[in-house]
Amino acid sequence: MERLNRLLTSSLVALSLLLVAGCEEQPQQPAALHQAEPVVRLSPGVGGLGMTLSLELRGTNTQWVEGQVGIDLGSDILVAGVTVAGPNHATADVLIEPTAALGYRDVTISYTGGNGEALVTVLEGSDGFLVEPGGIAIEPNRARLGETLQVSISGFNTILQDGSTWADFGDGIFVNWFVVHNPTSATASISIDQRADPGDHDVVVFNGPTGYTLMDGFFVDRSSVCIEIDPPHGNQGEVLPFVVQGCDTHFSSAGNKETLIDLSSSICVNEYWPDCQDQVEPGGVVDVLSATQAQGTMRISNGAAPGLYNVRAYTVEREDFDENGSLDPGEFTILEEVILHEGFEVREVPINCIDNPGVSFGFSVSRNIDNDTCGIQESVRASAVFFTPLDPPCGSPPMDPVFPFDINYIRNPPAGSPDCPSPRTCDAGPYVHLVSEQNTITLARNINSFTGEIAYAPSAPLSLDDYKFGFVDYDLVIEGSDDPTQIPAFTQPDALFTLPSDFELIDPLLCENYTHNPDVDLEVQWTPAQTYDVAGLSMSYTTTDDTGQPWMIITIPWDDGLHPWEASNFAPLPEGGGYFSIGAGVGEPKWFFDFGDGAVGVENQGSSGLSYRGFMQLRRPDEGAEGSP
Repeated sequence: MERLNRLLTSSLVALSLLLVAGCEEQPQQPAALHQAEPVVRLSPGVGGLGMTLSLELRGTNTQWVEGQVGIDLGSDILVAGVTVAGPNHATADVLIEPTAALGYRDVTISYTGGNGEALVTVLEGSDGFLVEPGGIAIEPNRARLGETLQVSISGFNTILQDGSTWADFGDGIFVNWFVVHNPTSATASISIDQRADPGDHDVVVFNGPTGYTLMDGFFVDRSSVCIEIDPPHGNQGEVLPFVVQGCDTHFSSAGNKETLIDLSSSICVNEYWPDCQDQVEPGGVVDVLSATQAQGTMRISNGAAPGLYNVRAYTVEREDFDENGSLDPGEFTILEEVILHEGFEVREVPINCIDNPGVSFGFSVSRNIDNDTCGIQESVRASAVFFTPLDPPCGSPPMDPVFPFDINYIRNPPAGSPDCPSPRTCDAGPYVHLVSEQNTITLARNINSFTGEIAYAPSAPLSLDDYKFGFVDYDLVIEGSDDPTQIPAFTQPDALFTLPSDFELIDPLLCENYTHNPDVDLEVQWTPAQTYDVAGLSMSYTTTDDTGQPWMIITIPWDDGLHPWEASNFAPLPEGGGYFSIGAGVGEPKWFFDFGDGAVGVENQGSSGLSYRGFMQLRRPDEGAEGSP
């Protein structure tokens, strides 16, 4: 029996071995590998006659090496050379001949493969290269996500025009400003949104109906520089601490370096009026905590428009460019600039107009002298706007004090107007009236359908018969709003007085390009306006120099009908065109609103008067010309 068991066991083992041997898998052959076809893309894909430009070649599944890449765009486009920057990137410098054929053309790119085999890629039709009569080139032609930079645009056979030419870099790239230097040269400031699509973007420079397209002309890299602001929102009138967090930024306060944050002139950053309205250095200097973090305090104007605002962070290095021993405003180089578009929200806060009311109102006559016809263009205007004053204040700094009479002085007023928010306006009912014993001027309510601002003006044009000379006093009669938060019914007696007398400018005759030699006194004659005791008279001449710097000379003459404006007053002014004005204004009373609980709001003062304005040139006669000194 034991022998039988050993026999059975041996048989089973043998059978198992046979079964295993019979189930042995056959070895598999390795799968064949097929390399993907190379893909080549060319940018930009367009150029103008006579242009020299650098073309970028970007490949997929390519193994480019220096000296083994060539490009052919036709016999009328010369290839100066090809530079290989990597296995998938190369550049080709080309010159488009002035007589090159217009339109699309095929592009042939030749190169070697990974195994040394010769390969050719042909870009056909619209995938090839387009030759146009005019074209543009830009430098630099790439940027990172979030970056802000200036791009130089060179045109070939272009007609760029300042004021009518603009540029488009595609979705996610904002054009902050665009300046045309001449018909073939311009500069654009652009900001790449932190959420823009990386890759090639078409660039279009359009001049009215004419456009110049640089296909795939600008490249956005995936690497980024960015900022975020915390908190991302605030209310009208709020004072708010904030922190700006950057990524790969270079905030600095070392040495002469400073970092500034700008959220528009409606939001002051670490500043107060009037510095907040500075356009030379927009925004305010912030406290730098690190290269990627800064903090400050913003003061949101109560007149800031609700909505989204850009957040601009820029780091500057101050330099004494004019070598006067001091670092003056605007003497800096921008080292880094990052803009978070629509990154901060201002939220609206309802106002109660009776808490802090004010009114701007006037009734005046203006006479503009037509330079071509010498005729007088006369207009009579009356208006009223009820408002709550801006906080913080905004506007041009007050003028230097003047003292009557026979005072002459020269000013350099700020260029342009401050970029101020509009004060929140108030409703004072359907009508406001200026009432005197001689007539009543009725001002009707007008509501701007776009902004919602409220202003009062006559329903029909006024004439000189409506303006009663003779120091006539007018009451300001307000019908009042039904809304308890707006201006109620109110009457201010003797709120405005008219000019004592009409007057006429006799000499100079400001038309036909009237020219005055600044080396000679200017004799001004007029019929006296009887301004003494109740009004004032002034004359001014305003102009700008070649740099855009405004100039103004002012005189406060006796109202006797004759004033010799001495040549010495004109000596500092640049030659060229400007405007001469003479006007008389009443010294109006000042008053406050009082709705029964005492004076509230700001001090109010109306305006009333008459003015003349005309064109005048300052020009010295040519030497040797008849009549020259």
